[in-house]
Formats: sequence, C-alpha cells, structure tokens
Amino acid sequence: PTISLKLWTSSYQWAKLIKDIVCIPNVSSKKYYIPARDLQSITQATLDKYENKKWTTFNQFKKSFDIWCMEMENGSDWKISKCNCPDFLKNYICKHAVGMAIRLKYCKPPAAAKTVPIGEKRKRGRPAKAKPALLVQ
Repeated sequence: PTISLKLWTSSYQWAKLIKDIVCIPNVSSKKYYIPARDLQSITQATLDKYENKKWTTFNQFKKSFDIWCMEMENGSDWKISKCNCPDFLKNYICKHAVGMAIRLKYCKPPAAAKTVPIGEKRKRGRPAKAKPALLVQ
C-alpha cells in the first residue's frame, strides 16, 4: 500500500508521543502491544486479560479496545506488518505500523510530514508556497 502525506504526518506525530509499548518476541516475529487513545502504558494484568479474551461484562469487552496489537516480522520489510486497529483492517496500513517503523529507525518520514506541529492536523488543500521575505509598502 502507498503511504500518503497525511498518514506520514499522523505516524510521525504518533511516534513522537510518549507511550510505553510492550514488546513480546516470538521465533519469527515480534508482537507490540500499544496503548490506545490517551493511555500511556499497559499493566501486565490488563495484558493478561487481553490475551485470555474471557469477558463477563460488556464493559470488560469495551476495555479490550484500549490495546492495539501489532505484529512485525523479524528481518523483513516493515510494510507487511499487521495491526488490529480499524484503520489497518480497512487500508492494510495504519499510523501504528508506520510509526513503529519510524521509532525503530526502519524508515525516515519526509520533511513535509514534520512541518505540522505535534497535536495539529494538516490544513485542507495544497500546501502554500514560501512567503516573500520582505514586503515593500
């Protein structure tokens, strides 16, 4: 899948966030458990509940969506990694996959992705050209 400038920007901003990501290595891949939304970290008890998938109430089921699970193959292309977020299920690429590649230094975002301040979205339309340095009145 191709990576748009909007995805590069959101991935770069996500990669710069301070989140504690849990990594569990397997034989052929690594699983990353990523806290969703405003959560900063995941406790081991929450991770165990997520792995067991035994819910007794609907609220416990809703809490399982506070964790995204991303799987990245060892020593291969990062673009074929898998995530269970809704954006990945629709487009086969998401900000978590690209953001983890940025964090692990597998790729570098373009300079245009770094121009938007963190926490803001890119404005609609074509990016403006450079403003004139001196205006004569």
